[in-house]
Amino acid sequence: MVFTYKEAVDKLNSLQSNAAVLEQLRKAGPRMNERSLPEMREYFKRIGYEPQDFDKLNLIHVTGTKGKGSTCALVQSVLHNYDPSIKTGLFTSPHLVAVRERIRINGKPISEELFAKYFHDVWDRLEATKEEAIRAMDLPEADKREMIKNTRQHPDKPVYFRYLTLVAFHTFMQEKVDCAILEVGVGGEYDSTNIIEKPVVCGITALGLDHVSVLGNTIDQIAWHKAGIIKPQVPVFAFEQLPEAMEVIKQRAEEKKAPLTVLHADQISCLNGLAGEHQKYNALTAIELCKTWLKSVRGIVLDETVPEGFKKGLKNVTWPGRGQQLHIGNTKYASNDTNVTWYLDGAHTVESLGVCASWFQQTIQQKEGHRILVFNCTHGRDSHKLLRVISDIQPSVHFDDVIFTTNITFKQGYSTDNTNYTVSTEEITSVQQALAKSWIEQNPTFPKDKVHIVHTIEEAIELSIDRSKQVTKPIQVLTTGSLIMVGNTLTVLGFEPQ
Repeated sequence: MVFTYKEAVDKLNSLQSNAAVLEQLRKAGPRMNERSLPEMREYFKRIGYEPQDFDKLNLIHVTGTKGKGSTCALVQSVLHNYDPSIKTGLFTSPHLVAVRERIRINGKPISEELFAKYFHDVWDRLEATKEEAIRAMDLPEADKREMIKNTRQHPDKPVYFRYLTLVAFHTFMQEKVDCAILEVGVGGEYDSTNIIEKPVVCGITALGLDHVSVLGNTIDQIAWHKAGIIKPQVPVFAFEQLPEAMEVIKQRAEEKKAPLTVLHADQISCLNGLAGEHQKYNALTAIELCKTWLKSVRGIVLDETVPEGFKKGLKNVTWPGRGQQLHIGNTKYASNDTNVTWYLDGAHTVESLGVCASWFQQTIQQKEGHRILVFNCTHGRDSHKLLRVISDIQPSVHFDDVIFTTNITFKQGYSTDNTNYTVSTEEITSVQQALAKSWIEQNPTFPKDKVHIVHTIEEAIELSIDRSKQVTKPIQVLTTGSLIMVGNTLTVLGFEPQ
């Protein structure tokens, strides 16, 4: 019997590694990385695919620290608007409200029914090969027993993101898409999407320090991982980087004899009026990826810097949770006596938070308002350093309240789609306390009674709405620091996946 959508999501959540196991994996370091792709190839074999089978998907592969998801969304929008007969598949992460957002056909999340169907297909094929897979694991018997005892409920199956990678590729093959656009999950070299052998074109967006526990803590180490998606003789477009990162990318492209084109910030003037300020760099990369794809797959040569047929796709792209404004009137909390606008951006690196801070400053500079910051960052990131970026705009923005929240959705817990077992309760609490302390240190004159720590996003939203009933000014809420928190905020507000 095919799963319901809820059953599929519950099964998927059971594939999350708990916080203790993740810590063991961090300590294992490179050894775990090196096993990643051979394991993924084996999983794909168990569900009936070899990596070369995916060549027919005419793949576009994109990595980077910031903007890779937005770039993928722009590529999809440009191609589909340029020629609606091009059937696109899009795989991105994380999701904001519903997990099915990660897998899109022609820009729309697949339906609950389709997600459940393809999830079930993969589950059934893995179940059929389960005993053989456990017997074949290259581990001592004691380690196998320990693994089965301590990890997730289904040790024969891949963890959450890797399982979704299987579902995404299976979906795109079954739906016979003309172009599959893949956003790397983490890094590139060892990412589960990197089992592909012959993409049409690859893109590398701006790099920064993120996922340092996995990728390394210097920009050149991170660049090495990101440049791992470069394939022999496959064209690659990279946005200009710091010199040490650029050197690594050039070296890896030369090793693969892959033609490399470097895009520069001074080229964005051609995009005036076609993309928001924070999206121009991503749009520049997306345009080149689309032009290369059309030339290679369809034989269409476009010489203009911004082809006329691309402009509609650039203007019409929507990517919730990134530079998004949402008024309370468009949420489930709509009422005549409240006036709250949420400014939502899932920025979670120093660089992307800088862009977010500038966007918020520019957007509200001519508007009067009572301003609230809702902030969180996930465990493992430098919370003090990230918060400093927002503190730097306090003299001009003047936040009246600051709220530090966990990523827990509702007072009764997570929504099913956003259940998270990967962080312990102790970690959650310590991060919020550290953030509050850091804000007070960075802003010593800020009233301490206006710094709030709440346990759930629902409480953060209710606190913001309560303020609207206490003051006459409109409430402007900047919600940032974590894409997961932004997604859970949209869930609480009743925002539907688009």
